[in-house]
Amino acid sequence: MPKAKTIYLAILNQGWIRGELIILLNRWMGQIPYNIYIDLPAEKPIEHNRNNIVKRFLETDFDYLMMLDCDIIPPADIWKLIDFDKDIIGGLCFAYKQNKVIPLALKRHPENEREDVGWKYRTFTRKDIIGGLTEVDAIGTGCIIIARRVLEHPKMKPAFVNYYDKDGLRIEGLDLSFCRRAQELGFKIYCHFNYPCSHFCDQDLKEIFRS
Repeated sequence: MPKAKTIYLAILNQGWIRGELIILLNRWMGQIPYNIYIDLPAEKPIEHNRNNIVKRFLETDFDYLMMLDCDIIPPADIWKLIDFDKDIIGGLCFAYKQNKVIPLALKRHPENEREDVGWKYRTFTRKDIIGGLTEVDAIGTGCIIIARRVLEHPKMKPAFVNYYDKDGLRIEGLDLSFCRRAQELGFKIYCHFNYPCSHFCDQDLKEIFRS
């Protein structure tokens, strides 16, 4: 009988977790056919927190690192994304930027122009999101599953890095730099559009996007 897959689940928080997520975790305990360990890291800044999670994960023999933000509520069966055995995979998350809700599934800009460290990206539009597993160039880290092989690569240490210009202004954040560096090493990134995640601010961004 093959060994059960193992998941290190880190829920990044600032001392609180949404009640809906706690309910979901309780449901998982009797349903997930894998061995799962739950960590609740609340360290600051976020770059330190994510890299410390990676460090602790690599000190175990777990197969996958799953990171959830405390204000993200994924579908109840999000753990099934493990079965695809992708390098990097996530549910469809949303963010509020420039006065609108955008899906955090990104493709490189058609011109493929590099800006300092990062690349230009375009987000998937509503008509692009037709369902199913889709290869992308970057996803957000609010709901992300990373295979051990990615984080063990020596050029992915540290895994999460902000990049700044000469004036100290950030030009590439943690999620985009992580995805870019992993992709440049040959790792593939996927988003499953059938797994939209609720992101609670004052309102559920998923519902704003759908309206």
